[in-house]
Amino acid sequence: MLPNLRAVAVAVGQGTAQFSLGMKQRLGIAMALLHDPALLILDEATNGLDPNGIVEMRELLKRINRERGITLLVSSHLLGEIEKLVTHVGILHRGRLQFQGTIEALVQQQQTMRAVELRTGDQAAARVLDASGLLGTMRDDSIALPSLPRERIAAINRALVAAGVEVYEIGLERNDIESIFMDLVEAA
Repeated sequence: MLPNLRAVAVAVGQGTAQFSLGMKQRLGIAMALLHDPALLILDEATNGLDPNGIVEMRELLKRINRERGITLLVSSHLLGEIEKLVTHVGILHRGRLQFQGTIEALVQQQQTMRAVELRTGDQAAARVLDASGLLGTMRDDSIALPSLPRERIAAINRALVAAGVEVYEIGLERNDIESIFMDLVEAA
């Protein structure tokens, strides 16, 4: 159930100094809903909330959208939270729009850019990869390779093992919205 707007208006008249940050956030949303807007613009709606408050706020915003048909425009630096809340995203970097579309389209676009991550503690891995014609980026105990077909990854693994290189893990780099965002802004 959405907040009772009349009760909220009465609460405003009684003062809000003793309200928690979560209550103040809800109050702000309720006040914004008084005029039954078609669009609600929110800046860091979950800022300062505890994990339970974040979940409650997310569910409240989804209900507002679903039950009242209000479009929500949410600005946030909590990208994992955005991923759970929205259907469409716009990624801005230095005043330029880097992406606009659905979450699914963003993830699909980035699939082709996913790197293969190879974890090994052996520096000889770089020589084996170089001999295979692959240029990797060294990171601590891993090497990032460009996106490769599965068969090529298997061949690289066989070459590394044949050269006596211990391979601890081979996988794709994370592809959540936070890592996608970082890839987009670093490429800009």
